[in-house]
Amino acid sequence: MEDIIKLINTKEGIHTLHHTALMESYHSIHGSLQESMHVFIENGLLASTSITKSENRELKILEMGFGTGLNALLSYRENLKLNRFIHFTTVEAFPLPLNIIYRLNYFDFLEKPLQPVFLKMHECHWFETIDITPLALPANQANDQASEQRGKFFLFKIQADMLELKLEDNYDLVYYDAFSPAHQPELWTFEVLKKIYDACNEDASLVTYCAKGEVKRTLQKVGFKVETLKGPNGKREMIKAVKY
Repeated sequence: MEDIIKLINTKEGIHTLHHTALMESYHSIHGSLQESMHVFIENGLLASTSITKSENRELKILEMGFGTGLNALLSYRENLKLNRFIHFTTVEAFPLPLNIIYRLNYFDFLEKPLQPVFLKMHECHWFETIDITPLALPANQANDQASEQRGKFFLFKIQADMLELKLEDNYDLVYYDAFSPAHQPELWTFEVLKKIYDACNEDASLVTYCAKGEVKRTLQKVGFKVETLKGPNGKREMIKAVKY
């Protein structure tokens, strides 16, 4: 896979990857960080109706497309403030080689203490639930109560083709971050999106960078209520869909 993946800079300066066979980048060339924050954190995690429900209830997130792990890392970082009990399940058919992950310049832009967390996310085993330990507090603040207030973040990575995968959980939030319909149309079909819908709890949200009319219509057909939101830099719109 290494021969078809090229490291490139976005306009932010932060890296993304370009898949030379698909002729598509893993993130917006306008900026990996701003795109992930806008689509998946601000309009997904922070806007999820499940966040406003009981703070003691666990939040189950499903991500389609683990990729570089940026969405998972930013969700972890945000949970240091939210203090929620999060189960983060991510699906990836073609995991990136670690030697590519080690070259990403994310921590020229993100907090350095997050780097061990990021590496743990990539180096941990697939099909095994991993407790991602909260960041350590300063020595004068470290105690059991403070640690408990940092929340919990469990990561479960699934290496599988979404077309063949049976989803066995009920999710509150979906990050749909597959390659575009132009390059992976099979992941944007009624059958696949209906599978996602059926695996969601009531009031669950799905967010994606994609804003194509055909995708909106398909999401509506499977039962979602679809809303078009302002897109990240360089993109006019994005989609948020809610299951009622």
